[in-house]
Amino acid sequence: MHVATQQKKLISGALVGGTVCLLALALHWSGWLTIAELKTLDHRFHRYADSTKAGNDIVLVAVDEASLEAYGSWPWSRDRHGYVVHYLKQAGAKAVVFDILFLEPDSAAEEFDEVFAEEMRAAGNVYLPFLMQDQQEPSADSTVSLAGLQELSPDILKKATIALDDQEPQPTGTLKTYADAKLPTPLFAQAAHGLGYINLTPDIDGTTRRLPLLARARNQTFLHITTAVARDLLTADRATLRRRELQLGSMTIPLTPEHEMVIDWHGTLENRVYHVYPIGAVLRSYTDMQEGKPPLLDPALFRDKIVFVATTAAGTYDLRVTPLSPFAPGVLIHMSALDNILRHRHLQPASWWMFAASTLILTLATAWAFMLIQSQWVKAAAIGGLAIAYYGLAVHAFTSHGLWLDLAVPEGALAVSFAAASTVEYLTEGRHRRQLRTVFDKYMAAEVVDEIMRNPEAIRLGGERKELSVFFSDVAGFTSLSEQLDPETLVELLNKYLSAMTDIILRHRGNVNKYLGDGIMAIFGAPRGDPNHASLACFAALDSQSELARLREQWKAEGQPEISARIGINSGWLVVGNMGSQARMEYTVMGDTVNLASRLEGANKFYDTLILLGPRTYELAAQDIEAREVDLMRVKGKKEPVVVFELLARKGRLSAEQHRVMKTYSEGLEAYKRRDFKTAAAQFEAALALDPGDGPSRVYLERAREYLVAPPPADWDGVYELKSK
Repeated sequence: MHVATQQKKLISGALVGGTVCLLALALHWSGWLTIAELKTLDHRFHRYADSTKAGNDIVLVAVDEASLEAYGSWPWSRDRHGYVVHYLKQAGAKAVVFDILFLEPDSAAEEFDEVFAEEMRAAGNVYLPFLMQDQQEPSADSTVSLAGLQELSPDILKKATIALDDQEPQPTGTLKTYADAKLPTPLFAQAAHGLGYINLTPDIDGTTRRLPLLARARNQTFLHITTAVARDLLTADRATLRRRELQLGSMTIPLTPEHEMVIDWHGTLENRVYHVYPIGAVLRSYTDMQEGKPPLLDPALFRDKIVFVATTAAGTYDLRVTPLSPFAPGVLIHMSALDNILRHRHLQPASWWMFAASTLILTLATAWAFMLIQSQWVKAAAIGGLAIAYYGLAVHAFTSHGLWLDLAVPEGALAVSFAAASTVEYLTEGRHRRQLRTVFDKYMAAEVVDEIMRNPEAIRLGGERKELSVFFSDVAGFTSLSEQLDPETLVELLNKYLSAMTDIILRHRGNVNKYLGDGIMAIFGAPRGDPNHASLACFAALDSQSELARLREQWKAEGQPEISARIGINSGWLVVGNMGSQARMEYTVMGDTVNLASRLEGANKFYDTLILLGPRTYELAAQDIEAREVDLMRVKGKKEPVVVFELLARKGRLSAEQHRVMKTYSEGLEAYKRRDFKTAAAQFEAALALDPGDGPSRVYLERAREYLVAPPPADWDGVYELKSK
């Protein structure tokens, strides 16, 4: 390929790739493909989530159906929650986190609230949830006043907020800001060790993938319940908020530009990502301990554990959609987020610059691969490899480094680059190629045109030297055949014959070089090059004779004349290439090998054979074919004799009868060469007795009988001289 052409393609590829990249960045900025990208993230969770990465120190005590059947319908009196806290404290739980709102006093009895509050104060490790509000909402029951931010005492406020250091210009400006909150009753808020809101922010498709760790209200920074627990476990009295991360004690949590944490999901409650224990079993264990009995649940199950308490029975909890489940309890979101924070297994969205760079690389590489690579298969493999490689990179970043690389836009940009590059090539270089093909298809084989199309600069006079196999076939008795038929019928019959033979030659990777009236000249091994060219030519010859035999039966049934053909094949070194004039070129071959192949085709009629091979063809294809020596022959115009072989079948496909004929014939030929013409004649007679149609045996029988009457001269070398073509 000329340097100028290559530079032109590089520039075209750069323009196509750069333009597509800019369009991709604009689409990404517009947000039109956000849902598609979120779904690719969900695919990664579904395919690569690993439940073994989840922490064993986080468990769930669930208000499930079995517990409701045992202890009555929901909601329960508050004293039962106190008993759960008491048991878990005695068991050595590190923290008890309720995902159940206690916004109003117990409607059954105030003493139940006192029991619950007293147990929380005694435990000193209980966290209660509350709700942030965009605006203050009055209670539906005018007799009940819900605690809001205005009623917060400093000690309660401290449990729900954290001091925040801003190290970026106005980072808190991107935090979600609320007007008020629905807090637990003052009794519970005072008794709890920590408070945290449980508001969640689903993505635009309704799936929860992120968690707002902090929120703003009345100039205070409030903690999500997950953050509240993490703050105490990490002993962090302050937090530092930066543009893309939150520093909480010794832990750095990566954030989105909206200051939300992307949750790295490890599984669902159904696949036991976290241990789940029925709250009924916990209450039963509490009773057992009070009565001095061995508890139903071993307290060691909760030692040093962070225990979440939430409802999972149908109709008792708020259904949430997560990447791994369309029906997940909200508590799983809190548990997964806390697990991520404590184990520093965060999912970090890639920066915008990383996204832009990867998209640009993919679009440029795709456009250049399409325009610079000639082979369509290699081109498709290269572009497909790019897409697979980037997918693999995104999966590796996700599973090994917790990095969320965009997939939808970069892979989509790759596909658009492919389409754009193919369109540009079709409109420019493709038009030139189509013009060339239109010209060359009229007089060159399709595969030769393909070779030229892959390298059009190579169209010039001259050629190269290659070892090839040349195939000649001709219809036997064509002159008499043409006298029997009218021109239209003759042409129709001949076209059917030539079409069938051509298909077979092309199927064996041959190049039909030209039609010589009723004859065919084909080349094997050019232009594509094939080390098995001799065997392929032999296979094509055998299949041609088989197909012709089938056609003869068909023509016989139709009342048409039967056509037979003779084939000659020779291999050797030839000059091959585009030859002719500047006005008209032809892809062909030149050399003595061509002449001998033509002579061999004609020699079939002297031996009553169908396929004759030159010595080099036999040498190259011997391991793939069954053949026999026919004669040591000197063709017209040549001084040196050549050994000629008859092609009989593919290797191992001779029948037992054919083997007997060949053995008898070979013994006769050996006797003939040593001038034992009497023995030779007897062997050839025996061969003809086995196969009356064996032409070479009949020829040699006649010669042996002649030499018995008039022996050859003393210097006889056994060469038979072919006097005609």
